[in-house]
Amino acid sequence: MTLQVLPPELLADNKITTQEPQPYWKPSSLKDGESEEFRLLGCYETGHAITGWQYASEITDPKTGDLRFNGYVVTRTHPGSPDDIARETDWSKPDRPKIDGSYVKPRRFLAWVATSAARGRLEVLFIEQKSIRDQITEVLQEIEDYTWTEEGLANFSIKISRKGAGLETSYSILPKVRKVPEKIIKEWQTSRDSIWLPNFFSGKDPFDGRATDEKGLPAGGQDKRGAVVAPTVATQAPEQDNTEF
Repeated sequence: MTLQVLPPELLADNKITTQEPQPYWKPSSLKDGESEEFRLLGCYETGHAITGWQYASEITDPKTGDLRFNGYVVTRTHPGSPDDIARETDWSKPDRPKIDGSYVKPRRFLAWVATSAARGRLEVLFIEQKSIRDQITEVLQEIEDYTWTEEGLANFSIKISRKGAGLETSYSILPKVRKVPEKIIKEWQTSRDSIWLPNFFSGKDPFDGRATDEKGLPAGGQDKRGAVVAPTVATQAPEQDNTEF
């Protein structure tokens, strides 16, 4: 008879997991009348802000032979009409059948690392709404009012609000000047290298950091794919709200 020397729990893979949702946030998670506030961290040049395209994918089920949803695919440029693009759903029928010959259109997105005022953690804002992207772009043009630190941290916050539901939904952005607290500066110094948003394009987790063989994106400016430009650092800042966020 062979003795079992170690308790079986020690042989198992007992990694600690968390029940907290993944650190990704989409404006569509807001309900009518709700809002959330964020501070943008990093920029395109540092790999913490990207634009791209996302489309729903379908795959043939090996057991039934039917097509089924297979997650989302992220690409740098418009994917065109890939073979695995998902068909649209006929929501007017109870069984929600797929519509052959009609496909879900790819959607452009802006992803940006930010810190959440509500949850007090680093998150990735994944924004597909063109109206929000346009408003953020407009805010970033006001380089005399909304400035950035040398570390690439926004000296302001943005409050994203939702009004309405369904086809009547609208979103608004409210920027507010806020000095970066020392706590966030220190956290960013220790965490920024662990987040690399271009990982999205290779199917990897952005929170796994930059791969050692990753060539990265062009430094600064706006490339031919229409990526987000690096923010301008202003030498003088207006009167600031020193609230701890």
